[in-house]
Amino acid sequence: MRSSVLDPNRSPKVEVHQPRRDSYDKAAYRQSPAYRAPQHSSPLPKTPPRFQQFLQKYTPAEGWAALIFLACALYCVTFSIIAANWVKHSPLLLWSPVIGLLVGLIIAKVPRLPQPVLHLAACLVGYWLAIWLTSAVAYHVSWVLIMGGLRTAVTGGMAAGSVPTTEMLFFFYLTFLTYFLGYFGSWLVYRARLPWLVALVYCSILLVNLNYVKQELYATLLVMGLTGALGLLIARIQLINQIYQWTREGLHTDRPWLEAITRRCMRGASILMAVTLIASSLLPVFAQTSSGKNFWNNLDNAWTNIVNGHVTLSDPKSLFKPYQEPTNVFGDQLAISGSVNLPAGEMMTYTTSGGPQYLQGFTYNLFDGHTWTTTLNATNARSIAANSMLPLDSQANGGQVVNLDITFNQPPDSTKNYIFGPPQPERFDKPVIIYTDGTVGMWLQASPLTRNEHYQVASVVPGVTLLQSLVKTPLPNSGAEVWNNDNYYGSVLKQYYLDIPKDLSPKVLEQTKQWTAGADNAYTFLKLLEQHLGDSSKFTYSVNNPPIPKNMDVVDWLLQTKVGYCTYYASAMAVMARLYGIPTRVANGFSQGHYDTARKVWAVDGSDAHSWVQAYFPGYGWINFDPTPGFAPTTPPVQQTPTPAPAPTKQPTAAKPTPTPIKKVQSTPTPMPPAPVIKHPPAGGTTVFNQDLFIWASVIALVISLLVLLVAAFTYWWRNLYANSTLVAGMFWRLCWIASRAGLGPKGWQTPYEYSAMLSQHLGERPVQLQQLTDLFVRERWGTPYLAPHKVEEEVVRNQIWPTLRNMFIQLLFRRKA
Repeated sequence: MRSSVLDPNRSPKVEVHQPRRDSYDKAAYRQSPAYRAPQHSSPLPKTPPRFQQFLQKYTPAEGWAALIFLACALYCVTFSIIAANWVKHSPLLLWSPVIGLLVGLIIAKVPRLPQPVLHLAACLVGYWLAIWLTSAVAYHVSWVLIMGGLRTAVTGGMAAGSVPTTEMLFFFYLTFLTYFLGYFGSWLVYRARLPWLVALVYCSILLVNLNYVKQELYATLLVMGLTGALGLLIARIQLINQIYQWTREGLHTDRPWLEAITRRCMRGASILMAVTLIASSLLPVFAQTSSGKNFWNNLDNAWTNIVNGHVTLSDPKSLFKPYQEPTNVFGDQLAISGSVNLPAGEMMTYTTSGGPQYLQGFTYNLFDGHTWTTTLNATNARSIAANSMLPLDSQANGGQVVNLDITFNQPPDSTKNYIFGPPQPERFDKPVIIYTDGTVGMWLQASPLTRNEHYQVASVVPGVTLLQSLVKTPLPNSGAEVWNNDNYYGSVLKQYYLDIPKDLSPKVLEQTKQWTAGADNAYTFLKLLEQHLGDSSKFTYSVNNPPIPKNMDVVDWLLQTKVGYCTYYASAMAVMARLYGIPTRVANGFSQGHYDTARKVWAVDGSDAHSWVQAYFPGYGWINFDPTPGFAPTTPPVQQTPTPAPAPTKQPTAAKPTPTPIKKVQSTPTPMPPAPVIKHPPAGGTTVFNQDLFIWASVIALVISLLVLLVAAFTYWWRNLYANSTLVAGMFWRLCWIASRAGLGPKGWQTPYEYSAMLSQHLGERPVQLQQLTDLFVRERWGTPYLAPHKVEEEVVRNQIWPTLRNMFIQLLFRRKA
């Protein structure tokens, strides 16, 4: 009987092929005490299903339980990001973590390829996943637009053309963050086995986001879920590490013993985590001592300062000082912090027919003590054609029209496509979109403003006659009849423009009463507030200030410190006016800038970005007030017979050039002259080339990263093919697998020598290496133990025979396919 190369009782893919050790002296072995006769009455073991075989083969040594615990912890962090409501479409962030987990697991188990190369490839996969989710799934914009915005954010410049909003870029960042957290955690668990580092990172990010989660029960569930999952994960990996240590020290156990100790360990860890979570509810978290509170505050400050790079070696104490993100005056919300992020450089220039003007783009009407938001949104938006009349607030006689020619040199980085003009714009010479809830509060373009963009706007500003009549408007508490006769005041204003922060100190009302004593009308009342807040001898304008405590309202903080930037003062005046029932809102845009005598234009810099107050008067609409110190009032001083308002200018610290005389404008609207056609030179080829080069480089990097991942996955699969076989048998079976792909698989009736001879005929030669490998394979499987391949022969197979035969068989594969 001859032996076949295909053993019917062996599976070359899963079985360990060991040399037969019982081929001699069987009688002596059967008489030994270790021999046990086979029990033929017991049923034969059933062959496990294919799916179970697949799981047994590809289950990592750490098991799938660690991945489940890690996924639970990761999604607790992800849900905290979603609950913080950083961006729209935040539920889409649930996609990226699971992809990061799988990619991290695959790369952690690739044994031979360089890990730095795989890390780079994984980051590129996450980068393109974030771009796809942001552009195609969330915001439905071109991926080129997102990449252009990323390039702009990295280089710090503004490329010509459309750029994505800050919200889109932040969504991209959060998507990549959640992907990277999954990838980072999976790799640390399955490769480095450092669950403590994973716990540190996840807990830090969760705590940062919980500061913005308002539902206390939801936050508690997230903390409990993360704590429990991380505790079980650490226990699982610690057990695996201990078992590996025992194995290295020579302890070998069977599978039932490992399963039993694993169950006991995880059961104990589960009980410990349950007791810990229950006991934690008894801690005095709501009544901690001042020292404990200071400790956690200092720890939180240190982490925030390190993350934001707000630490200097010259001042080590700055590590524990409170830090707040600078306020962005052109965002969807105006979160007031210690400092403000103002654009740099010259933003625009304009010429005017009616004196320098504030340039308004949008307003806020809801205030919670720290952040201004707006009820205006796309649901109440209207599109207005070029040179068409815009809806205006009700104006009494005395309004006058001013025309402005505006050229933007550097548009601000804003979340919406704001277009700027004097308050109460009447017409733009280009199509615009307005947001209105009965009164217009926001003006936008269909696309963002671009460099060197030019447009004209006509606006209605208060005249002398109008200002004289404002003093006739009583305060709401003494002239309720006048205010209630205004339909808009009775419907929308009371609901959205009289909101008061819940934690406002009673001292604010006391200070308001003290400053406005004797005011018998709304206009005088507001001018007194403007005058006191704008008093430079008592209050100071500063863009860099100490952080505002979380437990203190902005208005209280300003009255205590007497220092702040424009939004501080606008917020204080708006809230004080609302205490007396006067509807107010905060307007954002730019102050009038400075006059450039050389170019004969008004120039507006990024430092002129500004916030001021608009108060509503029944029958008249919104009137501007500016309480910021260092800024002249936008309306005349308090008097019964107001005089024309002087041009609003910052209080100069040095001599400034005197602008050219300004002609008075008639009170009736004047036709807007047609906008001149300005031809701008095409953008330089360098910018286009750089952008195209950036895009193509990213595409090439994506292709390379995918190829690297494919190679890594194939390498991992190939090295695990016949991984349970011995070295010689594994090499022989791999050659059989390659030959089978070329249609030259072994037959059931062939011996190894016959199969080797058949392969030699197709190879065109009889390679010595194939004969050597066949001899070793036969000796290992059917020879006596002393004939089994020794270590020197195995090294020859690994380093000499296998590389030569592998190349031959690969050439055979392609030759047969061709």
